Amino acid sequence: MSSEKQPSFPRPVAAIRLDGGRLCLNFVNTIHDRYAAPVEDYVGELERFMEWCLRAGALGPGEDIAAPEAAGQRAALMRKLRSLREDLHALLAARIDGIAPPEEAVQNLDQWLHRAWANQSLGSDGRMHWRTDAYDVLLPLQRIALDALDLISGPAAAQLRRCDNTSTCGWLFFDTSKNQRRRWCAMETCGTEFKMGRYRRS
Repeated sequence: MSSEKQPSFPRPVAAIRLDGGRLCLNFVNTIHDRYAAPVEDYVGELERFMEWCLRAGALGPGEDIAAPEAAGQRAALMRKLRSLREDLHALLAARIDGIAPPEEAVQNLDQWLHRAWANQSLGSDGRMHWRTDAYDVLLPLQRIALDALDLISGPAAAQLRRCDNTSTCGWLFFDTSKNQRRRWCAMETCGTEFKMGRYRRS
């Protein structure tokens, strides 16, 4: 699936929905209507990704990290972003479907995890802290990778879901509903669309 074609007037980052319930899921969901053509990539530009990171919690309010100015560095970062996003979608979708994930996706996440662990050190408080030199544009992607590992490697993985709107949406979410039967990424979007479609067909 290509995420290169962008809408003429992309929605403001502040209007992007965060319905995934986890950082890694919201990152995977930065493609609007994953199965549509053409798709809308919410973070198709580096500045939009950095703004999204602040909104979604991949960067803290005091973490003022500047995007690189060199065209080559910017392009390389966007390739890393898209690659991790697609690999995480493959890994998480495989977990939902109960099948083996693609080996390449596993290896890519493993590389990000090793990068993240190498950029942290144990503090006197007994907690892991990011090293000073780790505060660069790759930091949010490392945090996303760590969140993905925490999700897929523990019991919380049983609460992973895919939106029932499989014709266009394709969003993944963490089901915290009381009966564990949530069907939609959000009732306000895909849920309402389904109900309106059913009403028109009746």
